[in-house]
Amino acid sequence: PPPPPPPPPFFFHPHPGNRAAQESRGLGDVYKRQVLDDMSFETIIIILQTIGPFTVLVTVYFLVTELKEQNRVARANARQNIADSHQKLTLAGLNKRLIEIKVKLRKGEELTEEEDAAYLTHFSAILRARQSQHYQYTIGMLDESEWSAMLSSFRTLLKDQKNLEIWTWVSPTFPEDFVELVEKERMKI
Repeated sequence: PPPPPPPPPFFFHPHPGNRAAQESRGLGDVYKRQVLDDMSFETIIIILQTIGPFTVLVTVYFLVTELKEQNRVARANARQNIADSHQKLTLAGLNKRLIEIKVKLRKGEELTEEEDAAYLTHFSAILRARQSQHYQYTIGMLDESEWSAMLSSFRTLLKDQKNLEIWTWVSPTFPEDFVELVEKERMKI
């Protein structure tokens, strides 16, 4: 008789003495091995090529979702920073000395050198805060309605002669695009 054929790949044919040591895994494992054995390399490639674009789309979807969330959080942080700076400037403006200076300015009274320096510092801080808001607007962190409200309040500040005097003096220390914005807003007054 001819010799028996070699065992198929990935099958283990135990010797009669080893059979008791190996636990039976049932017909499911045999079936799975046969399916894997029947799969050719080309079949696996086709499956991967079919699944690949879907996984790329899912990954892109999650990345876009994450970027949107990060943008939303960044915008909320920018709004909070603006609110914080407004609150600090408002509280500083409630300082008794600054209130006295503002009352003198409204009455058209002369300021002392110390009062002038204190108000210069206060209004310069307001200008720097507005510059920061302008930058946030230019990079898309503020929407149109927020920006419009900021410009409206800024025009109110620029109506005051003392504020215009300070602006003229400090404007060379600001970026050119912000100076252009302020001059454009001054023309609207």
